[in-house]
Amino acid sequence: ASVWGSDSGAGGKGEPVSLVLLGMALSVAGQVVQAAQVVAEEWLLKEVDLPGLQIVGFEGLWGLLIMLVGAFPLLYYLPGSDHGHLENDLDAVAMLRSSSSLEMVIAVYIFSCATYNIAGMAVTGALSAVHRVMLEGLRTCIVWVFGLTVHYCFDPTSAFGEAWTDYSWLEVTGFLFLLLGQAVYGEMLHLPGLFYPELPLDMHQRASPGAIKNFASPLPPQRQDERTLVSPVIGRYVSPNAQSL
Repeated sequence: ASVWGSDSGAGGKGEPVSLVLLGMALSVAGQVVQAAQVVAEEWLLKEVDLPGLQIVGFEGLWGLLIMLVGAFPLLYYLPGSDHGHLENDLDAVAMLRSSSSLEMVIAVYIFSCATYNIAGMAVTGALSAVHRVMLEGLRTCIVWVFGLTVHYCFDPTSAFGEAWTDYSWLEVTGFLFLLLGQAVYGEMLHLPGLFYPELPLDMHQRASPGAIKNFASPLPPQRQDERTLVSPVIGRYVSPNAQSL
């Protein structure tokens, strides 16, 4: 498929350019909202010091309230092709209750979403929101490679496959730039002409991809002076007399 909507497999007819541009604009807007979300999550984790699971729970609760109070009633009362509604929620519930296979699929989907959000929050807490977004970008690469594998190795007519097009080289270039940016940002790759400052030892440092590669500890370095010691267990300053006990 072309980025301009033309598809040779659909009779040579593509979507109007205006609709394609609208879809691109909505995609960019969605990326902006997602970026704001991960930045807010990092702020809540590291500045407000909220637990990651609590943030995931709050996000799920707010999403549930917005759908139940706003989205579902609006979609039900708007006219459409789903039994006179744009989205017939009651019919969806009836279909869900009458199919155990569908219930299983929904349960697996909910579990996978919860696991994904918890893992993403853990990455944000251990590294940063930038690392999380870069790693999430690699999901597209995995899905794309899966589609190419299905098309060329199993079934060329499968709806899950994707053929190599003139724009595929553009996708490869984008993924290479993504990997390069991840390596440079994590200081695994030093480019000439760039300045890489050394962090003071007494700063609260978090592990970077380069530090993980070198098996460095994500914990901050301990400090010791004549009066106090840092407890690695409780994370507070304690006196030498307290440690001797």
